[in-house]
Amino acid sequence: MLGTLIVGVLVGLAARSLHPSGRVGLPAAVVLGALGALAAFYGGRALHWFTDGQMAGWFAGIVGAGVLVGAWGLARRR
Repeated sequence: MLGTLIVGVLVGLAARSLHPSGRVGLPAAVVLGALGALAAFYGGRALHWFTDGQMAGWFAGIVGAGVLVGAWGLARRR
């Protein structure tokens, strides 16, 4: 779980810096990255798409964090 949180925070920060509009704040990127990674990782495990120790879980965490931060940046108004 700690590894997934760390990956989510790092991906959230990377997604924040790569977002073209720059609408995602630093605290939001950290929190949304961690939540996105956890949701994708545990959601995929609950749906039996992968088990513990498989690389698909890490990829799901990375994608989930990036998607959630990106969606937040698009949905947030200035």
